[in-house]
Amino acid sequence: MSPLGGTGWSAKTIANYFLELAARDHVFLDPLKLQKLVYLAHGWSLLFLHRPLIRDRIEAWRYGPVVPDLYDEFKKFGGSAITEPATPAKGESGESIDARTKSLLDSVWQRYRNLSPIQLSMLTHEPGMAWDLVQREGEISPWGGPRIPNELIVDEFMRRQQELP
Repeated sequence: MSPLGGTGWSAKTIANYFLELAARDHVFLDPLKLQKLVYLAHGWSLLFLHRPLIRDRIEAWRYGPVVPDLYDEFKKFGGSAITEPATPAKGESGESIDARTKSLLDSVWQRYRNLSPIQLSMLTHEPGMAWDLVQREGEISPWGGPRIPNELIVDEFMRRQQELP
């Protein structure tokens, strides 16, 4: 399967999995950190599993890559820890994540869980990476922006792969 094809899961389903891991490990997880974890997991899925992790649109907002549905769901927490899971959209309840994808998510969690929201944000804002390329091309606002295409995200993660230990 092409890394650009496939449908993926709801970003809320993936977010809820990360929230379960955070609760299990007693790790602070605010909306900013959750956004970055979902984005990073999506990129690694494109590279290693050759399919999108999420079916939701990822946009280039002023403060980085954002999944608008996740932003809307968790904005009430501001900079505080998220204390409740996302409410599945109609038709999304009961989405289950396969073992291969859970393994990828567990690896992403192990790699990034101890980084602060700001550290993760700096990582996703690196020059020449997908968000940077898209935001340089046009006007973006704090709350909305152009779509970040999977083609740019997979290119970003091919470069990130070279940084892995």
